[in-house]
Amino acid sequence: MAFHFWYTALSIFFIALMAAGYLWLADTGRLFASVPPTDFFLMALAVMRLVRLFTYDIITAFIRDWFKGADPRSLSGALGGLLNCPWCTGLWFAPVVVFFYFATPVAWYAILVLALSASATFLQLLANLAGWSAELKKKQAQ
Repeated sequence: MAFHFWYTALSIFFIALMAAGYLWLADTGRLFASVPPTDFFLMALAVMRLVRLFTYDIITAFIRDWFKGADPRSLSGALGGLLNCPWCTGLWFAPVVVFFYFATPVAWYAILVLALSASATFLQLLANLAGWSAELKKKQAQ
């Protein structure tokens, strides 16, 4: 198995950032013992929307394009690989959302907007599914 320096370096950087964020939140008294279930749900939807935005959506294609064709063993290649992986992107965005949730009340509005956007996506998918199901049933009835 090949050693991937940049994935290891980025993992260490990720852990260091998480530790620094936690320590800062704890030192400033902004870290709470619990998160209300509704806020947890909104944060989960916000992370889902950020993952979708950066991994798939057209509006951020220019960011993904920066890393196209890069050598997978380079920093650009490793960043491109992480950005095109929804599980990896979600792992990076989750602590960002949690950090800002605790750091400032202003973040709640961004989380709410992202959560509403994710909810709208779910509703659109359900509407599409209902429409496709109805069309299929019409064809089967003919």
